[in-house]
Amino acid sequence: MLETVYSYTKSQEKVVEKLVGDDQVMINHVVLAKGEALPQHYSDSNVYLIVVQGMLTIALEEAEPNHYQSQVVNVPFHTKMNISNTHEEPLEFFIVKAPHPRVYKGQNA
Repeated sequence: MLETVYSYTKSQEKVVEKLVGDDQVMINHVVLAKGEALPQHYSDSNVYLIVVQGMLTIALEEAEPNHYQSQVVNVPFHTKMNISNTHEEPLEFFIVKAPHPRVYKGQNA
């Protein structure tokens, strides 16, 4: 078997799990129930948010929140992010950081 398989949790309740942590990419899986959020933080690499279920609510910098469903959202490096689920349906999405933040910092130091 040449491939590597990464499993993730299927849930309707809060899940935040790291799946892949290679130099080329970091992939996390997140599920948020209504009213749940991730801590406000700054993006530490090129970030792609892949929404697979529900609706992602995200406020970048000081702007009003936007809502995304079944879309890929790119957030540039060092952007303040507030990610939450303000809708009834559970929100499930993947966070892809390319390259991995430890590599990005090394390349841009």
